[in-house]
Amino acid sequence: MTSDKSQIPNPKSQILKRAYRFLARMDVAAVLIAIILLLAVLGSFFPQLPQTIATDPERLAQWEAAVRAKYGALTDLLAASGAFRCFRSPVFLIPVALLALATLVCTLNRWRGLWRRAFHQPVRCSDAALDSAPHIARLTAAPPLVGGAGGGIVRDSLRRRGFRVRTTEVVTTNGPLIYLRGDRNRLAPLATLVTHLAVILLLLGAALSSGYGWREELTIGPGEMAGVGHGSGLALRNEGFNIAHYPDGSVASYEAEVTIAEGGQEVTHGRVRVNEPLSYGPVGLHLQAYAETPDGYSVTLLVVHDPGYCVVIAAGFLLLLGLTVSFNFPHCWVHARIEPEGTLRLAGRADRWACDFGREFEALVEELRRTVEDEREGMS
Repeated sequence: MTSDKSQIPNPKSQILKRAYRFLARMDVAAVLIAIILLLAVLGSFFPQLPQTIATDPERLAQWEAAVRAKYGALTDLLAASGAFRCFRSPVFLIPVALLALATLVCTLNRWRGLWRRAFHQPVRCSDAALDSAPHIARLTAAPPLVGGAGGGIVRDSLRRRGFRVRTTEVVTTNGPLIYLRGDRNRLAPLATLVTHLAVILLLLGAALSSGYGWREELTIGPGEMAGVGHGSGLALRNEGFNIAHYPDGSVASYEAEVTIAEGGQEVTHGRVRVNEPLSYGPVGLHLQAYAETPDGYSVTLLVVHDPGYCVVIAAGFLLLLGLTVSFNFPHCWVHARIEPEGTLRLAGRADRWACDFGREFEALVEELRRTVEDEREGMS
């Protein structure tokens, strides 16, 4: 007696399938989001230790002294619990990673159905679809009144309401059977894929900023040069500081003249103003403060390298676009079947955000009823 090993389920594949289905559930993503938000709120109550300070023993000692002065005897307990490194601790990073994975799994799990819904919906529909729709109607008239070429008044009424109408005709023994399908905002279901992509990019940008971004605050005296560090090979020289005034004497702007050197060679020169940073490649220079000295003005510059900034900005725009389309342009569709004896059956559906679709469907049915009655009176 032989056994077919191919019929024996693989435990590893079963575990992977169950994990995939688990991560694809909406309630799992909702719980992960709630956990991340809760941890973010808790972390916002405590000062977070910047990575640049953590690598500098002198600045780290000053930071720890300030924290200990604020929290006293609770400092050691809070430090042991990770309160000052909340956004870098595994307790926070693991739910973020799981949320990114769940979002990716949800996207892969849904995109085929959404793509078919947007581009491959059949025109013909069954009796069950016509009977089970949230909005249904039935009208009876002479065949020429509702049928006509390609659906006649039904097609025209749907087009006036912004529906893209497709028709097909089936020849039966009793005569032609005409099907119509009208779609409005048929690409709107794809907006959820845009929203999912935005979440993934948002988490990716945050990971890039957290893992590869850095900030360095430099105080540079007049004419002096200071290295930026962090393996950038950059150095900054304070060429001067100027305070511009309006004609009435009020301050117009604060400007710092800065020369940027890379590898010992001067590469560019520019001005840094308040709220107008100077950029050099992926590095941005921000004017933080100034102080008057006997030789001129010293300036304090914040040097920022944030590789995830553009990714987060792009994610924000995609998230706004996806939510705008989903909430303001819901997908609505109407099925119609015109039978040989003139019976018109209508069925309407819409996404849950289309709160006014029911009244619109009733208005469509009433318009068709009046049009049929007017046509009938005209024929008589």
